[in-house]
Amino acid sequence: MEPLKSASAAAEATFVREKLRGPFMGILEAGWQAVPLLVAIRYFDAPETIKAFIAGAGPIGFLLTPLTLYLAACSRAKPSLIGALLFVLAGILIAGAGLAQSLLTFALCIIASQMVSVQSGPLMVQVYTTNYPADQRGQRVATPLVLIALGAIVFSWMAGELLDLDIANYRWIFAIMTAAALLSAAILQGIPSSPLSTQNVGNPWQNFSLVWKDRFFGYLLFSWMLLGLGNLIALPIRLEYLANPDYGIDASNKTIAILMILVPFAARMASTHLWGRLFDRMHFVTTRNLLNLCFLASIGLFFFTTNLILLGVAMAFQGIAMGGGKIFWGLWVTKIAPPEKTSSYMSIHMALTGLRGTLAPFIGYWILSGGRPETVALVGMALVAAAIVLFEQIRRHPRLALDRSVVAE
Repeated sequence: MEPLKSASAAAEATFVREKLRGPFMGILEAGWQAVPLLVAIRYFDAPETIKAFIAGAGPIGFLLTPLTLYLAACSRAKPSLIGALLFVLAGILIAGAGLAQSLLTFALCIIASQMVSVQSGPLMVQVYTTNYPADQRGQRVATPLVLIALGAIVFSWMAGELLDLDIANYRWIFAIMTAAALLSAAILQGIPSSPLSTQNVGNPWQNFSLVWKDRFFGYLLFSWMLLGLGNLIALPIRLEYLANPDYGIDASNKTIAILMILVPFAARMASTHLWGRLFDRMHFVTTRNLLNLCFLASIGLFFFTTNLILLGVAMAFQGIAMGGGKIFWGLWVTKIAPPEKTSSYMSIHMALTGLRGTLAPFIGYWILSGGRPETVALVGMALVAAAIVLFEQIRRHPRLALDRSVVAE
């Protein structure tokens, strides 16, 4: 009974610390999601290229996760400790952005801070795989996500008020984010975890070869690529649509913060636990495509109205989709990968997320330069619809069996 008791203790310690970390991660997520781009537009009057890089900062960082994972395994340090060090570095970079006097320094620091923070993704998935039982992962991850959403809601409201008083108040917002990053690091380092094995993790090239060696994994990654591009090309254009007077809305900073952060995070908070239960109990394709339909509805509603209520409904759909999307994006590989290879599968998933996330803002702004926001929306909706069809094609695949006894070849 001792191993069982030990496993239960590790699960509980992880759960408690992740709940403590949640509100601080909410501050960071809300801050990164809208404030840097808003500051770039309204304080620095940044060109399109800089805005696209800021919008794609997190995904650009995803491209490096296979290498980070390999270096973490070589170091033989605990994943939780490495994650903590990454957040310390992210906090220092956020502080640098807050102190920056030029657009270039501001952009480099805020982009690098997001790139560094996302490196913890595959490390934490491996921790969840090891510490949480398979039939509880969705629900265990859901509670911290609710607390992340709650922290984001409170912080976004405050940030909107501060920016409406004076756009230069973004420096105070970044000071709070710096503190949140350092507190997250302090909490994270105490989560129980074991050093990764280089044998299981493999080097970056070995991990990338999973894309064609495991064809089912490759098919899912392609489907996810279409879905992600459809959603992500429209995401930064939403803020442009609200903030740019050329499109007829010219919303205040507070209104933008409410629509872009508060509304979706409130909807995400309300729906996350439900999605966690569905992830553990329902068929993967059913829940994945329910989420995809929410993304489709959000894009379709948002760009064809200037009515603030309808814009709020559109962002509520986005939030509902993100309530499950965060769980599915972070845990879906646990349904098809051997337990010891979960972090390797996740690193490739994150790298390809980085590829589409890096390309998407540039594609979105390129489409916008030759058309209008509605054009971006139509392209995004077509890509999401194609992904829905592709996911339906693998509904009966044996590796998506609900009994979880079927694992990767």
